[in-house]
Amino acid sequence: MRRLKIGLVGTSQLSFPGDKTAVFEKSIRDLEKLAEELAFDLVPYTENVIVEEDARRAAAFFEEQKIDFLLIQNTSYSAGFLSLVFAKMKNVRLGLWAIREGASDGVVPFNSLCSINMHQSIIYHYLKADRVKVKWFYGGADEAPFIRRLKVTVRALQAIKNLQSSRVALVGGIAPGFNDLYNDERQFLHLFDGMSYNRLHEYDELKAMAMAVPEKEAEKAARQIASCACGADGHAKEHLLLSARFYLAYKRFIEENRYDAVAVSCWPKFQNDFRYSVCSVVAQLNDDGIPVGCEGDILSTVCMLALKYIAGDNTALMDLSAFDDTDETVLMWHCGPASSRFGKKYQLGANYTGMPHVKGEPPVGCGVVRDMVFDEMPVTVFRLTGECDKYMLMSGRFIGSEKKSFTGSRGWLGDVRMNGESIGVLDLVNTVQVNGFQHHYPMVPGCLESEIKEFAAWLGLRPLEKVPYADHLQIID
Repeated sequence: MRRLKIGLVGTSQLSFPGDKTAVFEKSIRDLEKLAEELAFDLVPYTENVIVEEDARRAAAFFEEQKIDFLLIQNTSYSAGFLSLVFAKMKNVRLGLWAIREGASDGVVPFNSLCSINMHQSIIYHYLKADRVKVKWFYGGADEAPFIRRLKVTVRALQAIKNLQSSRVALVGGIAPGFNDLYNDERQFLHLFDGMSYNRLHEYDELKAMAMAVPEKEAEKAARQIASCACGADGHAKEHLLLSARFYLAYKRFIEENRYDAVAVSCWPKFQNDFRYSVCSVVAQLNDDGIPVGCEGDILSTVCMLALKYIAGDNTALMDLSAFDDTDETVLMWHCGPASSRFGKKYQLGANYTGMPHVKGEPPVGCGVVRDMVFDEMPVTVFRLTGECDKYMLMSGRFIGSEKKSFTGSRGWLGDVRMNGESIGVLDLVNTVQVNGFQHHYPMVPGCLESEIKEFAAWLGLRPLEKVPYADHLQIID
């Protein structure tokens, strides 16, 4: 993963009596410690910036260093035109940083908070048409509030940086009839400028690679797949070797093409050819930290990749399959592709959903899927929608196995929140339906509301707003 490069500059005026040199030097030392902890590269500019020419030299230095984010510490009150120099830098996002005064009476030593207030206002009004975004910070770099706030920024911007250099692919197209998953890839490629996308791979390419896997290699992988599970039913056992072949084929395919994430058309061709479900292969790849989306949903796969970069954790792609307004829970379910990160204990089983690929026949057991109930844990859901200009943010906590649910990878989600605020499940489902939101929900362990909101804010995305439930027909523009 590419590391974020954060620049640091101090601005001041000579007229304030505080020891600006000591403050700035301590800030560098404390940020260097944070850089190790949060895994970013710090690029300090050690000369004090007082006049416009100083700012221009500093800006040229940072542009040469190709920084991603610039912390402008107002080490004391500083001239308003300095911020405009930095705000006009290309491809650099800004943070304005005020320090504590360290005194409560007498002569104000730094007047730092007032300074960032002025600079924020100047940038907002003078460069409003340029939509320059600035985040403010306060306090010492060794203080918990500052560290929390910077951590959110690092995670969000690191995700954006890595998405802009990522390689993603679609294998086999979108599942038949899943028309809501169609999207104009130009939209997310524009949003993450620099991302590479290949949609020309076909199922037959991966099938040929799978069939070419040496028998002994496949048998070894099959034993490994079986050893990680708590058991397997008859259909799953029949297809373990086939699962191993496709897992090794996909792993090789992804490595050879240097893909960071892949969307897979998981039916109907697997079922037509082998009476087989590829779910456990998807699950195994997600175990390996490679986001793999089901049913050819490339946009959800990109969102899974974003969640991986933000959280540094494995992801899953789910459906919202039921809700219960008696205990305010929703069922997140899919046929069996979830990473073991979500459920440590799982069975290898078969999918009896009777998908339309078996025309005129009764449902056929198709292995291999992961049958698991998600462990108790907080999770965050994020997906782009609209024209990649809006997003859904949902969070909650899985309640474990105390409540019955359908066979597959699944969990009942309680304490449901949308956009960081508690929401009733009727309101949630109503919001989804009225907005025509797509039926897939990428998720990752942990509560990452702040990180997602900041990620979206830097990109200019709007949140999907709650539409309270009503008995009458509701229409939104």
